[in-house]
Amino acid sequence: LVASLAETGDMVGGLLREGNAGPAENADTWIPHLVRRLNESTGAQVRVRIDAGFTDNATLEALEERDIEYLGRLRSLSGLQKLAAPHLERPPEQPREWCHDLEYQAGSWSAPRRVVLVVQERPDDLLLHAFFLVTNLGKFDWPPEKVLALYRKRGSAEAHMGEVKSALDVHLSSTDRGASTVQDVMVRNEVSLLLSLYAYQVLHGLRCLLERQTRQGWSLSRMREQVL
Repeated sequence: LVASLAETGDMVGGLLREGNAGPAENADTWIPHLVRRLNESTGAQVRVRIDAGFTDNATLEALEERDIEYLGRLRSLSGLQKLAAPHLERPPEQPREWCHDLEYQAGSWSAPRRVVLVVQERPDDLLLHAFFLVTNLGKFDWPPEKVLALYRKRGSAEAHMGEVKSALDVHLSSTDRGASTVQDVMVRNEVSLLLSLYAYQVLHGLRCLLERQTRQGWSLSRMREQVL
């Protein structure tokens, strides 16, 4: 599990799990702990963006119990498709993308939740494309279009994660290296992961300083090759 601030490119936490862990395993405890640490250290209000692997009931309930605002993508299940069906027609004079506020309760959820339906009309596609976001953001302050805009900033976070992998060439061992126990391998791997995130953070901080001075965009690879 890796958490970052998409708006700034900063990495804020990492947790190594065993290779057979499910997507949301440990998320219901790790994410609230990380949010509390960030709230205490920065004084800022933290909102959580998560992908479809983390919108299980346990994780969402853990966030709701602690009044943590979240938004995340949902897998397109048959119940959601039926709910969306009446809205899959572009209103007159509307753009090629539009949103609807819905309420939905998945089978594993203990109560209904706010779901934002996003419908897109793509020039080369015969059928409309639709996807769903679940959120506890208030409807008054966060209309559907604003929720979608906030979620889309996850793309920046994914780009920064790509930089971590490509520029730092992180390698984690998948063997026990002879006499080592599985626990030893996990500890070494977690140290390697966290050191890589720290290394990214140092490079990223230097990059931000250079960009302010030079008015040029710097990649991590360029930073490593030309500055270090």
